[in-house]
Amino acid sequence: MPERWRYDDTMKGIERLTIAVVGGGVAGLGVAWRLAQAGCAVTLFDAGQVPSHNGAATWASAGMICARLEMVDASPPMAAFALSARAAWPAFAAELDRSAGMSCGYLERGALHAFFGRAHAPHPGAGVERIDRATALRLEPGLADDVAAALWAPGEAQADPRWLVLALARACRAAGVTVRAETRINRLLEAQGRVTGVLTAEGPANFDHVVVAAGAWTTGLLKVSNLPGPRLRPVKGELLSLAGDRAVMPVTRLVWTDECYIVPHGDGRIVVGATQLEAGFDTTLDHERIDALRRSAERAVPALARLTELERVCGFRPAADDGLPVLGGIGPQGLTLATGQFRNGILFAPLIADTAAQHTLQGRLPDLARPFAAARFAEAAA
Repeated sequence: MPERWRYDDTMKGIERLTIAVVGGGVAGLGVAWRLAQAGCAVTLFDAGQVPSHNGAATWASAGMICARLEMVDASPPMAAFALSARAAWPAFAAELDRSAGMSCGYLERGALHAFFGRAHAPHPGAGVERIDRATALRLEPGLADDVAAALWAPGEAQADPRWLVLALARACRAAGVTVRAETRINRLLEAQGRVTGVLTAEGPANFDHVVVAAGAWTTGLLKVSNLPGPRLRPVKGELLSLAGDRAVMPVTRLVWTDECYIVPHGDGRIVVGATQLEAGFDTTLDHERIDALRRSAERAVPALARLTELERVCGFRPAADDGLPVLGGIGPQGLTLATGQFRNGILFAPLIADTAAQHTLQGRLPDLARPFAAARFAEAAA
């Protein structure tokens, strides 16, 4: 993995840069934290709470950090980015926990993909082992009787997405970030080919640079600002959580099947996900689909049937037309995009923060992130 980008003292005047970050999810909070660490005067805006709750992809995610099982069909650039992000997570989590004074819930327990009946586990890729039923039961004794085989990925990890964004919000404030919750950005301001600030209900606010990390809402903000940009669509994901007992958890690590995934967290919550719906920004929950998720989870781990359900939520994953992240600048100067993570916002979090910060301060993306440059959309339209 390449060395993480860090602020270079030779970049004169950076400590005087004023930067607006739009979006209070994992991407916005991560880049705001990195920019504040570099000495910038950072203001973070979100139309709702900070961290973002309603409809936010981060708040409604399970927290998987899976660079192997999740990325099995990924293109080489995506696979390389995923593996680099996974490698960055231990140091990122340790630094964040120290800065925030709390845990982000990062755990390295590996992941199992269970197969039932006569189904055969496919040929494993790098970093993944095919194991028999007995070995799977040694790892997860609560698996169902008809689990016949599994894939075991010992290098997979997880974080608690809610603890993660709470920790990032605390780290941002500790680093000097000004947080403007419940402050909607009506549009971005531009003059003479450069983004110069943001417009809120209180009026215009000038900044040297603006980072838009507004997830699935990014396209709408760019459009109302008459700025070019990619088409990002919201892909709704629904999940449910169950109340486990931390002392006697029926599942202790991330478990996949072909129909669901099950992620136990340190506070006893067990998250089961997720649906995937192309339904715009409709927040209506499809309870039949969510019921089916629970049945699938109970089939894999029968003891889950005894647990009380805590909540059902949905979030909107930001998906670009080509399925890749959207990073860096497009159109006028003074603008950085950090979005398009789709299903991998938690996995990619360390690198999204670093690459967006590097682009903001140096005007370029690291080589690893260049396949995801936002400018590719401008080139496609030309």
